[in-house]
Amino acid sequence: MVENPRAAGGTGGLRLLNQPKPAAVEANAHGEPDAVVVQGRFQRVRAIQDSWRIDDEWWREEIARRYFAVELENGRKLTVYHDLVGGGWFAQAYDGPQPAKGTPNKRRD
Repeated sequence: MVENPRAAGGTGGLRLLNQPKPAAVEANAHGEPDAVVVQGRFQRVRAIQDSWRIDDEWWREEIARRYFAVELENGRKLTVYHDLVGGGWFAQAYDGPQPAKGTPNKRRD
């Protein structure tokens, strides 16, 4: 039974998952990340696995970001982006597609 079906709806206890967080990133002259601060210390970028740019919503609040899917020296994968409108770097955890159980991982070292 619903206590008050006419009560105003809202987000209440909802929270967004995997929100980007400000990140300290050391970039090279080409604007690519060389190192990212993780748990208080710089981790070198072992590989940039992918990069892409998003330019969107020019009719409202402009979004222009350059994203990088990186693998850090400790093996952690992370997505970082540079906000090209407001400046600053941001990070998100990134797991990406996972191989099926029993399928060996393929590394490109």
